[in-house]
Amino acid sequence: MSPFTKNVAAILSLLLLLPAVAIVTAPPPGPNISTPTISPSSPGPTDQVMVTTTVTAGNTGVLNVTLVYTTDNWKAANSTVVASYNSTSQQATAHIPPEYNGGHVEYYIVAFDGNSNKKVNNNNGSYFSYTVTAPPASTTTNTWIELALVAATLGVGGTIAFYSLRPKTRPGTTTTSQS
Repeated sequence: MSPFTKNVAAILSLLLLLPAVAIVTAPPPGPNISTPTISPSSPGPTDQVMVTTTVTAGNTGVLNVTLVYTTDNWKAANSTVVASYNSTSQQATAHIPPEYNGGHVEYYIVAFDGNSNKKVNNNNGSYFSYTVTAPPASTTTNTWIELALVAATLGVGGTIAFYSLRPKTRPGTTTTSQS
């Protein structure tokens, strides 16, 4: 084999190898999902939590974004919420309803691009989370006590008003009705 032929064979081998290297080093297909943020940052039992994240998908665009969450550590129940997506700002926003009794909420984000490639950001399997403090137990009891006191006060006040405003009869007099 001539030196020229050897050089051509080497160059052709290199050219055939380059696409394989490019495929190995290319990022995986699918959208990119940033780390989400929540608002309010320390939610209370009556707060709806807004989860916001940036989702990009290059030329294919973002098809949809969902948020999956649980309040029982993925044991029995989880819920999926469709996020609204603004293609100009590339922001996806979803809302998690209030946890009236308090508790721990874990969630992750799922996005699909225009080629139906799926990407999940679950914080490397640790999930994103926040804790809602339970409301004071006495709040409900205090409300019922206050309502009972108001009702009793109104009852006593009504009774006093009834007896003080009714016509008084004098002893020894009779009332006659006019026909």
